[in-house]
Amino acid sequence: MRRPISQRRHHKRRPFFLPKPLSYLKSEIRSAALSIWQDNWDNGETGRSTHDIVPRVSNKPVGWNREELMFITKHGPFPSYIHRFNLRTHDNCSCGEKGDPMHYATKCQFILSWHFQTLTVSLKLQWLKNILTNNLSRTRLRLLMLYICDDNNLIVEDNR
Repeated sequence: MRRPISQRRHHKRRPFFLPKPLSYLKSEIRSAALSIWQDNWDNGETGRSTHDIVPRVSNKPVGWNREELMFITKHGPFPSYIHRFNLRTHDNCSCGEKGDPMHYATKCQFILSWHFQTLTVSLKLQWLKNILTNNLSRTRLRLLMLYICDDNNLIVEDNR
């Protein structure tokens, strides 16, 4: 049975001395953690397409929605992504070309009305950055991705 608070013995607490203010120590820990995270991000093997667009790590969100994230990371209802998990026998779109996000945004003959202006390979990264900084282009990209997610049976043949 516990004693009432008034009868408990209080152990002497020794004062704890911090050589720097707590706010300074928190700042140093945060800075060290971000530095380690940045090093892992720069030297990692995964997420390279995202790294090209967002090279600096941050605790602040990038402000992308689900559809934009699927396009940038190439994770979504794309044959090129689904094929990685052996859920498809090939990574081609129904039109015969590789079914990745860029294909649907610029080339696929089944969704011509959704196309963005064709880009050259050397300008691909700048093209993508421009889309993500232009509100009208971001809206078009979201609509394209919604179409692909909702109606992908029109552009991706099921061949399990």
